[in-house]
Amino acid sequence: MRKYRDVYLDYAATTPLEDEVLEAMLPYFRSKFGNPSSVHKLGQETRAAIEVARDDIAKLLNVKQSEIYFTSGGTESINFALIGTAFAVKKEANKYEIITSLAEHKATIETCKYLENQGFKLVYLKPNKSGIIEPEQIKSYINKNTALISLIHINNEIGSISPIKEISEIAREHNVLLHIDGVQSFGKTSVNLSELNIDLFSASAHKIYGPKGAGFLYIKSGTPVNPIIFGGSQERNRRGGTENVPGIIGLCKAAQISVNNLKENFSKVSEIKNYFIGKLQRFGDMILINSPSENCSPYIFNISFNPEYFDIDENTLIMNFAIRGVAVSSGSACTSGVLEPSHVLLAMGFDKKRASSAVRFSFSHKTTHDEIDYTIEIIEEIISILKYK
Repeated sequence: MRKYRDVYLDYAATTPLEDEVLEAMLPYFRSKFGNPSSVHKLGQETRAAIEVARDDIAKLLNVKQSEIYFTSGGTESINFALIGTAFAVKKEANKYEIITSLAEHKATIETCKYLENQGFKLVYLKPNKSGIIEPEQIKSYINKNTALISLIHINNEIGSISPIKEISEIAREHNVLLHIDGVQSFGKTSVNLSELNIDLFSASAHKIYGPKGAGFLYIKSGTPVNPIIFGGSQERNRRGGTENVPGIIGLCKAAQISVNNLKENFSKVSEIKNYFIGKLQRFGDMILINSPSENCSPYIFNISFNPEYFDIDENTLIMNFAIRGVAVSSGSACTSGVLEPSHVLLAMGFDKKRASSAVRFSFSHKTTHDEIDYTIEIIEEIISILKYK
């Protein structure tokens, strides 16, 4: 029997903690454990550390320190942005419509469903064949009742990159707030929020070699946002609860490392992705590429096993990779252990069979050619076992 090895190609799901990040966090678990709201020395020590981290992250994004709010991660940041803004704008301006897309992350889609149940009108735009919402498409749906536009920057399943700058110009022109889900873009591609001129931006630590349970929401000064977590006066009365000090320190350190090495990492990952695509050509039309060839992040690559040759459900496909040591994702979120056809691919117009046979590979600057070569061998092995034509 062949001996398999472990290859991790699921970096869009999560990343391992960098050693430097762990080292930065460790003191705040033990010796520097004070509650940041306490007035004594230990408390003020951790309060100072949080504000330094806030300032450092603000500098990376070219925004004000006061515009960064720490959260428990991307999902909370998205909930905070959408729910907090929707209710605030409805109260202040009586606007109740929200524009988003069918290709968003589940954190956005499920939050929008909640807002629908609360009386808000949701407009779900259908992406083009590249998984992108065109600026003119958004423009055609804006009206006097539009309160907010919420779109993903880099799609977490296929890697398509939204034209944020053009969309922000339309939002400004019509006096509509714009939220961007930057979970897959922050630390991986250049993000200058002052230049992009958006109102809200969500990000997470564990996608950039930081800790799970830490993230932030950028809220542009003057943007109306109600709190959604109530308690103490933390985060300038907008997010109650004792701050996750080690997580915040880890988030900041991971962000600094990622941004400082952004160009070098981007180049490495681009080369790895192109190498992988080149190797896939040996399989001809048995493998179908779902990610767009242009305006696509090198970190994410989505394929399908052609339904003309395979009759595969998601569980069978992902399990075949898993038992051979290759960690990848299906093209969809997993809910209670049940995989469903990718809602993103379905929204792009692919049929259910193709959407059900999708695999997402996500790369790192640490991914090697040897790991790609092994993965190609595994794909070849899976094809030989599962191909029925």
